[in-house]
Amino acid sequence: MRKIRRSWLLGGIGLISCGIVGIARSSVLGAPGADVILALLSDLLWAGAILLLSIGLSREASVVARRPLGLTASAVVAVWPVTATVLGPLVLPEEPTATGAWQTWAYLSVLIPFISGVIAAMQVARARTVPAPWNGAPLWALGVQTIVWVVPQAIGASSPRALIEMAAVLPALGLLGFLASTLGLGIVAVTLAGHRRVNTVPVFESAGPDTPVA
Repeated sequence: MRKIRRSWLLGGIGLISCGIVGIARSSVLGAPGADVILALLSDLLWAGAILLLSIGLSREASVVARRPLGLTASAVVAVWPVTATVLGPLVLPEEPTATGAWQTWAYLSVLIPFISGVIAAMQVARARTVPAPWNGAPLWALGVQTIVWVVPQAIGASSPRALIEMAAVLPALGLLGFLASTLGLGIVAVTLAGHRRVNTVPVFESAGPDTPVA
């Protein structure tokens, strides 16, 4: 039980820290050096937190019960952001005319984390290591992320001018989706870790010398 609490507490703190760094990053987007450093820090915090929660300090602490499919999908979810941050500038051509490579990368950047996220979230829900209804929290966060991504795409397809007028709102929508999967899930994990601690407080003490015996 102690390993469950420790895994969820540390994983939750990592996700919360990732969310805080993401908020800080949104305020320094005009500074390339600081932006890259904060992006890498956020990605590393995310990777560490997701890997810790999925693997756990014990099998009972793993939110996917260490099932191979859940572990694989969670690993992709964990390492994809840092991989994209590091490899993206290296594999993409600098010429703006090479639209094919950019489009391929854009599709991969959406499909790979989304499909892996759906599989991982479903595995968390099915494993039931996390008590209900909170075992559905990853699906809720994924739903928020999907909505904040789909809505601008739908608006842009139907009315490009409306999308341009929403330009100031789009960063806030993106930040909302990011915080749902970092700050939101982190708070859930930390809360559940504290709940586990409360539930393990001994109810019956062993009889001591001053304890009256019936």
